[in-house]
Amino acid sequence: MNRLFSPLGALLSGQFLSAFVDNTLLFIAQAIILRDALPDYYLPLVQGLYLAAYILASPWVGGFSDFVPKARVLFIGNIVKALCLVGFLFGLNPAVSYGIFGLGSVIYSPAKYGILPFLTKDEEQLMKANSWMEGTTIAAILSGAVVGGFLSDYSISLACLVGLVLYAVSIGFTFLIPMNPSRGKMPGWNAIGEFFGDIRFFLQHIDGRFSVLGSAFFWTVSNILRLGMFVWVPVALGLSGNKPVSLLMAVIGIGIGIGALLAPRFVSLRSYRRAIIFGVLMSAVVMALSYVQTLPLAVGLIFMVGILSGIYIVPVNTLNEYLGDCTIGTGRATTVQNFAENTFMLLGTGAYSLAEYVDIPIDHTIRWAGILLLVFMVFLAGYRKGDPIAVRGDAERC
Repeated sequence: MNRLFSPLGALLSGQFLSAFVDNTLLFIAQAIILRDALPDYYLPLVQGLYLAAYILASPWVGGFSDFVPKARVLFIGNIVKALCLVGFLFGLNPAVSYGIFGLGSVIYSPAKYGILPFLTKDEEQLMKANSWMEGTTIAAILSGAVVGGFLSDYSISLACLVGLVLYAVSIGFTFLIPMNPSRGKMPGWNAIGEFFGDIRFFLQHIDGRFSVLGSAFFWTVSNILRLGMFVWVPVALGLSGNKPVSLLMAVIGIGIGIGALLAPRFVSLRSYRRAIIFGVLMSAVVMALSYVQTLPLAVGLIFMVGILSGIYIVPVNTLNEYLGDCTIGTGRATTVQNFAENTFMLLGTGAYSLAEYVDIPIDHTIRWAGILLLVFMVFLAGYRKGDPIAVRGDAERC
Protein backbone atom coordinates (compact mmCIF):
# COMPACT_ATOMS: atom_id res chain seq x y z
CA MET A 1 0.00 0.00 0.00
CA ASN A 2 2.87 2.37 0.84
CA ARG A 3 4.36 1.83 -2.61
CA LEU A 4 1.02 2.68 -4.21
CA PHE A 5 1.03 6.07 -2.49
CA SER A 6 4.76 6.75 -2.88
CA PRO A 7 5.59 9.51 -5.40
CA LEU A 8 6.47 7.03 -8.16
CA GLY A 9 3.56 4.76 -7.21
CA ALA A 10 1.14 7.70 -7.34
CA LEU A 11 2.51 8.71 -10.75
CA LEU A 12 2.11 5.17 -12.13
CA SER A 13 -1.36 4.75 -10.61
CA GLY A 14 -2.57 8.07 -11.98
CA GLN A 15 -1.00 7.29 -15.35
CA PHE A 16 -2.75 3.91 -15.48
CA LEU A 17 -6.18 5.43 -14.89
CA SER A 18 -5.60 8.35 -17.25
CA ALA A 19 -4.26 6.10 -20.04
CA PHE A 20 -7.10 3.62 -19.42
CA VAL A 21 -9.67 6.29 -20.23
CA ASP A 22 -7.55 7.64 -23.11
CA ASN A 23 -7.81 4.27 -24.82
CA THR A 24 -11.58 4.08 -24.55
CA LEU A 25 -12.05 7.36 -26.40
CA LEU A 26 -11.34 6.18 -29.95
CA PHE A 27 -13.87 3.38 -29.50
CA ILE A 28 -16.45 5.84 -28.21
CA ALA A 29 -15.76 8.11 -31.20
CA GLN A 30 -16.13 5.12 -33.55
CA ALA A 31 -19.42 4.17 -31.88
CA ILE A 32 -20.71 7.73 -32.38
CA ILE A 33 -19.61 7.64 -36.04
CA LEU A 34 -21.54 4.40 -36.56
CA ARG A 35 -24.58 5.62 -34.60
CA ASP A 36 -24.80 8.85 -36.58
CA ALA A 37 -23.98 7.16 -39.92
CA LEU A 38 -21.09 9.55 -40.56
CA PRO A 39 -18.92 9.03 -43.69
CA ASP A 40 -16.13 6.42 -43.83
CA TYR A 41 -13.42 9.10 -43.77
CA TYR A 42 -14.51 10.27 -40.31
CA LEU A 43 -12.31 7.92 -38.27
CA PRO A 44 -9.09 9.16 -39.95
CA LEU A 45 -10.46 12.72 -39.52
CA VAL A 46 -10.90 12.09 -35.80
CA GLN A 47 -7.33 10.87 -35.53
CA GLY A 48 -6.08 13.71 -37.74
CA LEU A 49 -7.55 16.46 -35.52
CA TYR A 50 -6.01 14.77 -32.49
CA LEU A 51 -2.59 14.84 -34.12
CA ALA A 52 -3.07 18.42 -35.36
CA ALA A 53 -3.76 19.56 -31.79
CA TYR A 54 -0.54 17.88 -30.69
CA ILE A 55 1.49 19.57 -33.41
CA LEU A 56 0.04 23.08 -33.02
CA ALA A 57 0.41 23.19 -29.22
CA SER A 58 3.91 21.66 -29.10
CA PRO A 59 5.94 24.93 -29.06
CA TRP A 60 4.33 25.98 -25.76
CA VAL A 61 3.77 22.84 -23.73
CA GLY A 62 7.42 21.80 -23.27
CA GLY A 63 8.50 25.04 -21.62
CA PHE A 64 5.23 25.12 -19.69
CA SER A 65 5.92 21.60 -18.36
CA ASP A 66 9.41 22.62 -17.18
CA PHE A 67 8.29 25.93 -15.63
CA VAL A 68 5.17 24.65 -13.82
CA PRO A 69 5.56 21.75 -11.32
CA LYS A 70 4.85 18.62 -13.31
CA ALA A 71 2.23 17.32 -10.86
CA ARG A 72 0.17 20.42 -11.67
CA VAL A 73 0.72 19.91 -15.39
CA LEU A 74 -0.67 16.37 -15.05
CA PHE A 75 -3.69 17.85 -13.23
CA ILE A 76 -4.35 20.36 -16.02
CA GLY A 77 -3.84 17.80 -18.77
CA ASN A 78 -6.41 15.45 -17.24
CA ILE A 79 -8.95 18.26 -16.89
CA VAL A 80 -8.63 19.13 -20.60
CA LYS A 81 -8.82 15.48 -21.64
CA ALA A 82 -12.01 15.07 -19.62
CA LEU A 83 -13.62 17.82 -21.72
CA CYS A 84 -13.52 15.39 -24.66
CA LEU A 85 -15.97 13.13 -22.83
CA VAL A 86 -18.16 16.11 -22.01
CA GLY A 87 -18.21 16.89 -25.73
CA PHE A 88 -19.20 13.31 -26.55
CA LEU A 89 -22.03 13.44 -23.99
CA PHE A 90 -23.49 16.71 -25.22
CA GLY A 91 -23.34 16.01 -28.94
CA LEU A 92 -20.26 18.00 -29.97
CA ASN A 93 -18.79 16.77 -33.27
CA PRO A 94 -16.70 13.65 -32.41
CA ALA A 95 -13.69 14.90 -34.39
CA VAL A 96 -13.72 18.23 -32.51
CA SER A 97 -14.13 16.45 -29.18
CA TYR A 98 -11.21 14.16 -29.99
CA GLY A 99 -9.17 17.21 -30.98
CA ILE A 100 -9.75 18.56 -27.43
CA PHE A 101 -8.44 15.24 -26.14
CA GLY A 102 -5.35 15.80 -28.29
CA LEU A 103 -4.78 19.17 -26.62
CA GLY A 104 -5.05 17.59 -23.17
CA SER A 105 -2.68 14.81 -24.19
CA VAL A 106 0.01 17.16 -25.46
CA ILE A 107 -0.14 19.04 -22.14
CA TYR A 108 -0.02 15.82 -20.12
CA SER A 109 2.68 13.87 -21.97
CA PRO A 110 5.84 15.94 -21.24
CA ALA A 111 5.05 15.87 -17.53
CA LYS A 112 4.46 12.12 -17.17
CA TYR A 113 7.86 11.32 -18.68
CA GLY A 114 9.66 14.50 -17.66
CA ILE A 115 9.19 13.94 -13.94
CA LEU A 116 10.89 10.52 -13.99
CA PRO A 117 14.47 11.89 -13.73
CA PHE A 118 13.31 13.90 -10.67
CA LEU A 119 11.94 10.74 -9.02
CA THR A 120 15.01 8.56 -9.78
CA LYS A 121 18.67 8.69 -8.79
CA ASP A 122 20.70 7.21 -11.66
CA GLU A 123 20.58 5.72 -15.16
CA GLU A 124 19.59 2.26 -13.94
CA GLN A 125 16.67 3.56 -11.88
CA LEU A 126 15.57 5.79 -14.77
CA MET A 127 15.58 2.82 -17.16
CA LYS A 128 13.54 0.74 -14.72
CA ALA A 129 11.11 3.61 -14.11
CA ASN A 130 10.61 3.92 -17.87
CA SER A 131 10.04 0.19 -18.06
CA TRP A 132 7.37 0.42 -15.35
CA MET A 133 5.84 3.49 -17.01
CA GLU A 134 5.57 1.67 -20.34
CA GLY A 135 4.29 -1.49 -18.67
CA THR A 136 1.67 0.48 -16.72
CA THR A 137 0.63 2.40 -19.83
CA ILE A 138 0.30 -0.75 -21.89
CA ALA A 139 -1.73 -2.45 -19.15
CA ALA A 140 -4.02 0.58 -19.37
CA ILE A 141 -4.10 0.40 -23.17
CA LEU A 142 -5.11 -3.25 -23.27
CA SER A 143 -7.71 -3.00 -20.50
CA GLY A 144 -8.98 0.36 -21.74
CA ALA A 145 -9.31 -0.98 -25.28
CA VAL A 146 -11.29 -4.01 -24.10
CA VAL A 147 -13.57 -2.02 -21.80
CA GLY A 148 -13.92 0.76 -24.38
CA GLY A 149 -14.96 -1.71 -27.06
CA PHE A 150 -17.58 -3.37 -24.85
CA LEU A 151 -18.94 -0.23 -23.17
CA SER A 152 -19.18 1.79 -26.39
CA ASP A 153 -21.13 -1.02 -28.03
CA TYR A 154 -23.43 -1.21 -24.97
CA SER A 155 -23.95 2.48 -24.08
CA ILE A 156 -22.05 5.56 -25.23
CA SER A 157 -23.35 7.60 -22.29
CA LEU A 158 -22.25 4.99 -19.74
CA ALA A 159 -18.80 4.78 -21.33
CA CYS A 160 -18.44 8.57 -21.03
CA LEU A 161 -19.56 8.68 -17.39
CA VAL A 162 -17.18 5.88 -16.37
CA GLY A 163 -14.37 7.75 -18.10
CA LEU A 164 -15.12 10.99 -16.25
CA VAL A 165 -15.04 9.20 -12.88
CA LEU A 166 -11.67 7.56 -13.64
CA TYR A 167 -10.16 10.85 -14.82
CA ALA A 168 -11.25 12.36 -11.49
CA VAL A 169 -9.49 9.60 -9.53
CA SER A 170 -6.37 10.06 -11.66
CA ILE A 171 -6.43 13.76 -10.83
CA GLY A 172 -6.51 12.84 -7.13
CA PHE A 173 -3.24 10.91 -7.46
CA THR A 174 -1.46 14.02 -8.81
CA PHE A 175 -1.68 15.57 -5.32
CA LEU A 176 0.60 12.78 -3.99
CA ILE A 177 3.42 13.67 -6.39
CA PRO A 178 6.03 16.11 -5.02
CA MET A 179 6.58 19.48 -6.68
CA ASN A 180 9.77 19.51 -8.72
CA PRO A 181 11.80 22.76 -8.97
CA SER A 182 10.88 25.19 -11.72
CA ARG A 183 13.21 25.33 -14.72
CA GLY A 184 13.38 27.89 -17.50
CA LYS A 185 10.62 30.44 -17.97
CA MET A 186 6.96 30.53 -18.92
CA PRO A 187 6.79 30.30 -22.74
CA GLY A 188 5.60 33.41 -24.56
CA TRP A 189 5.22 34.50 -28.17
CA ASN A 190 8.87 33.67 -28.86
CA ALA A 191 8.19 30.03 -27.94
CA ILE A 192 7.90 28.99 -31.60
CA GLY A 193 11.44 30.16 -32.41
CA GLU A 194 12.82 28.56 -29.25
CA PHE A 195 10.98 25.33 -30.01
CA PHE A 196 12.46 25.03 -33.48
CA GLY A 197 15.85 25.77 -31.91
CA ASP A 198 15.26 22.76 -29.63
CA ILE A 199 14.43 20.64 -32.68
CA ARG A 200 17.64 21.70 -34.43
CA PHE A 201 19.61 20.96 -31.27
CA PHE A 202 18.34 17.38 -31.07
CA LEU A 203 18.58 16.63 -34.78
CA GLN A 204 22.21 17.80 -34.96
CA HIS A 205 23.36 15.15 -32.47
CA ILE A 206 23.57 11.41 -33.05
CA ASP A 207 21.98 10.38 -29.77
CA GLY A 208 19.34 13.10 -29.73
CA ARG A 209 18.36 12.43 -33.33
CA PHE A 210 17.95 8.72 -32.56
CA SER A 211 15.68 9.45 -29.59
CA VAL A 212 13.45 11.72 -31.70
CA LEU A 213 13.35 9.97 -35.08
CA GLY A 214 13.46 6.46 -33.60
CA SER A 215 10.28 7.20 -31.68
CA ALA A 216 8.60 9.06 -34.57
CA PHE A 217 9.24 6.22 -37.02
CA PHE A 218 7.90 3.63 -34.60
CA TRP A 219 4.65 5.45 -33.78
CA THR A 220 3.98 6.30 -37.42
CA VAL A 221 3.80 2.63 -38.34
CA SER A 222 2.00 1.74 -35.09
CA ASN A 223 -0.69 4.32 -35.84
CA ILE A 224 -1.23 2.97 -39.37
CA LEU A 225 -1.64 -0.52 -37.89
CA ARG A 226 -4.05 0.78 -35.25
CA LEU A 227 -6.30 2.41 -37.85
CA GLY A 228 -5.94 -0.55 -40.18
CA MET A 229 -7.16 -2.98 -37.51
CA PHE A 230 -10.70 -1.61 -37.78
CA VAL A 231 -10.75 -2.64 -41.46
CA TRP A 232 -8.39 -5.64 -41.46
CA VAL A 233 -10.15 -7.63 -38.72
CA PRO A 234 -13.53 -7.82 -40.55
CA VAL A 235 -11.92 -8.38 -43.98
CA ALA A 236 -9.19 -10.89 -43.10
CA LEU A 237 -10.70 -12.61 -40.06
CA GLY A 238 -14.43 -12.18 -40.73
CA LEU A 239 -15.09 -10.60 -37.31
CA SER A 240 -17.34 -7.53 -37.04
CA GLY A 241 -17.93 -4.85 -34.39
CA ASN A 242 -15.61 -3.05 -31.97
CA LYS A 243 -15.20 -5.98 -29.57
CA PRO A 244 -12.90 -8.18 -31.72
CA VAL A 245 -10.73 -5.16 -32.58
CA SER A 246 -10.48 -4.17 -28.92
CA LEU A 247 -9.52 -7.72 -27.90
CA LEU A 248 -6.77 -7.92 -30.54
CA MET A 249 -5.48 -4.51 -29.46
CA ALA A 250 -5.43 -5.92 -25.93
CA VAL A 251 -3.23 -8.77 -27.19
CA ILE A 252 -0.82 -6.19 -28.61
CA GLY A 253 -0.95 -4.39 -25.28
CA ILE A 254 -0.08 -7.51 -23.31
CA GLY A 255 2.87 -8.07 -25.61
CA ILE A 256 4.09 -4.48 -25.30
CA GLY A 257 3.79 -4.66 -21.51
CA ILE A 258 5.89 -7.84 -21.42
CA GLY A 259 8.40 -6.35 -23.86
CA ALA A 260 8.67 -3.16 -21.80
CA LEU A 261 9.49 -5.15 -18.67
CA LEU A 262 12.03 -7.24 -20.61
CA ALA A 263 13.67 -4.23 -22.28
CA PRO A 264 16.31 -3.54 -19.56
CA ARG A 265 17.55 -7.14 -19.97
CA PHE A 266 18.23 -6.69 -23.68
CA VAL A 267 19.06 -2.99 -24.14
CA SER A 268 20.73 -0.51 -21.80
CA LEU A 269 21.01 3.25 -22.07
CA ARG A 270 24.59 2.83 -23.28
CA SER A 271 23.67 0.17 -25.88
CA TYR A 272 20.47 1.87 -27.06
CA ARG A 273 21.27 1.20 -30.74
CA ARG A 274 20.47 -2.48 -30.17
CA ALA A 275 16.83 -1.36 -30.27
CA ILE A 276 17.16 -1.29 -34.07
CA ILE A 277 17.40 -5.10 -34.09
CA PHE A 278 13.98 -5.37 -32.48
CA GLY A 279 12.56 -2.78 -34.87
CA VAL A 280 13.75 -4.87 -37.82
CA LEU A 281 12.22 -8.02 -36.33
CA MET A 282 8.96 -6.14 -35.76
CA SER A 283 8.86 -5.07 -39.42
CA ALA A 284 9.23 -8.70 -40.53
CA VAL A 285 6.37 -9.84 -38.27
CA VAL A 286 4.09 -7.02 -39.52
CA MET A 287 4.75 -8.04 -43.12
CA ALA A 288 3.97 -11.66 -42.24
CA LEU A 289 0.75 -10.54 -40.52
CA SER A 290 -0.57 -9.10 -43.78
CA TYR A 291 -0.82 -12.64 -45.22
CA VAL A 292 -2.73 -14.13 -42.28
CA GLN A 293 -6.40 -15.12 -42.49
CA THR A 294 -6.81 -17.34 -39.42
CA LEU A 295 -7.45 -16.04 -35.90
CA PRO A 296 -4.95 -18.20 -33.92
CA LEU A 297 -2.03 -17.24 -36.16
CA ALA A 298 -3.13 -13.59 -36.15
CA VAL A 299 -3.18 -13.56 -32.34
CA GLY A 300 0.31 -15.10 -32.19
CA LEU A 301 1.85 -12.63 -34.62
CA ILE A 302 0.11 -9.65 -33.02
CA PHE A 303 1.45 -10.77 -29.65
CA MET A 304 4.97 -10.92 -31.12
CA VAL A 305 4.56 -7.41 -32.55
CA GLY A 306 3.68 -6.22 -29.07
CA ILE A 307 6.70 -7.80 -27.36
CA LEU A 308 9.12 -6.43 -29.95
CA SER A 309 7.48 -3.00 -29.71
CA GLY A 310 7.95 -2.86 -25.95
CA ILE A 311 11.62 -3.84 -26.11
CA TYR A 312 12.20 -1.23 -28.84
CA ILE A 313 10.45 1.83 -27.42
CA VAL A 314 11.61 1.77 -23.77
CA PRO A 315 15.31 2.56 -24.45
CA VAL A 316 14.33 5.16 -27.07
CA ASN A 317 12.17 7.05 -24.56
CA THR A 318 14.73 6.65 -21.77
CA LEU A 319 17.43 8.16 -24.00
CA ASN A 320 15.23 11.18 -24.75
CA GLU A 321 14.51 11.85 -21.06
CA TYR A 322 18.15 11.41 -20.06
CA LEU A 323 19.43 13.77 -22.73
CA GLY A 324 16.71 16.30 -21.95
CA ASP A 325 17.62 16.23 -18.26
CA CYS A 326 21.26 16.85 -19.22
CA THR A 327 20.52 19.69 -21.65
CA ILE A 328 17.33 21.66 -22.44
CA GLY A 329 14.97 20.13 -19.87
CA THR A 330 12.92 16.94 -19.90
CA GLY A 331 9.65 18.73 -20.72
CA ARG A 332 11.11 20.44 -23.77
CA ALA A 333 12.90 17.27 -24.89
CA THR A 334 9.73 15.19 -24.58
CA THR A 335 7.81 17.84 -26.51
CA VAL A 336 10.34 17.71 -29.37
CA GLN A 337 9.90 13.95 -29.42
CA ASN A 338 6.10 14.28 -29.33
CA PHE A 339 6.12 16.86 -32.11
CA ALA A 340 8.16 14.57 -34.36
CA GLU A 341 5.97 11.59 -33.49
CA ASN A 342 2.71 13.35 -34.23
CA THR A 343 3.95 15.10 -37.36
CA PHE A 344 5.01 11.76 -38.81
CA MET A 345 1.82 10.11 -37.54
CA LEU A 346 -0.27 12.80 -39.24
CA LEU A 347 1.55 12.10 -42.49
CA GLY A 348 1.00 8.38 -41.94
CA THR A 349 -2.70 8.98 -41.27
CA GLY A 350 -2.91 10.95 -44.52
CA ALA A 351 -1.21 8.12 -46.40
CA TYR A 352 -3.60 5.61 -44.84
CA SER A 353 -6.62 7.76 -45.76
CA LEU A 354 -5.33 8.02 -49.34
CA ALA A 355 -4.92 4.24 -49.47
CA GLU A 356 -8.52 3.86 -48.28
CA TYR A 357 -9.73 6.45 -50.81
CA VAL A 358 -8.16 4.67 -53.78
CA ASP A 359 -9.32 1.26 -52.48
CA ILE A 360 -5.92 -0.30 -51.86
CA PRO A 361 -6.61 -3.67 -50.16
CA ILE A 362 -6.03 -3.49 -46.42
CA ASP A 363 -3.59 -6.42 -46.45
CA HIS A 364 -1.42 -4.47 -48.91
CA THR A 365 -1.54 -1.42 -46.64
CA ILE A 366 -0.38 -3.45 -43.65
CA ARG A 367 2.37 -5.07 -45.73
CA TRP A 368 3.63 -1.67 -46.84
CA ALA A 369 3.55 -0.48 -43.22
CA GLY A 370 5.98 -3.28 -42.38
CA ILE A 371 8.20 -2.36 -45.33
CA LEU A 372 8.13 1.29 -44.24
CA LEU A 373 9.26 0.34 -40.74
CA LEU A 374 12.13 -1.69 -42.21
CA VAL A 375 13.23 1.32 -44.31
CA PHE A 376 13.09 3.51 -41.20
CA MET A 377 15.28 1.05 -39.25
CA VAL A 378 17.84 0.88 -42.05
CA PHE A 379 17.97 4.69 -42.04
CA LEU A 380 18.57 4.79 -38.27
CA ALA A 381 21.29 2.16 -38.57
CA GLY A 382 23.11 3.94 -41.38
CA TYR A 383 22.82 7.65 -40.52
CA ARG A 384 25.49 8.42 -37.90
CA LYS A 385 26.49 11.95 -38.91
CA GLY A 386 26.58 14.51 -36.10
CA ASP A 387 28.09 15.25 -32.70
CA PRO A 388 27.30 12.78 -29.91
CA ILE A 389 25.79 13.82 -26.60
CA ALA A 390 27.76 11.68 -24.18
CA VAL A 391 25.88 9.42 -21.80
CA ARG A 392 27.45 10.04 -18.43
CA GLY A 393 28.21 7.56 -15.64
CA ASP A 394 25.83 6.49 -12.88
CA ALA A 395 27.69 8.30 -10.14
CA GLU A 396 26.64 11.75 -11.29
CA ARG A 397 23.53 12.76 -13.20
CA CYS A 398 24.85 15.05 -15.94
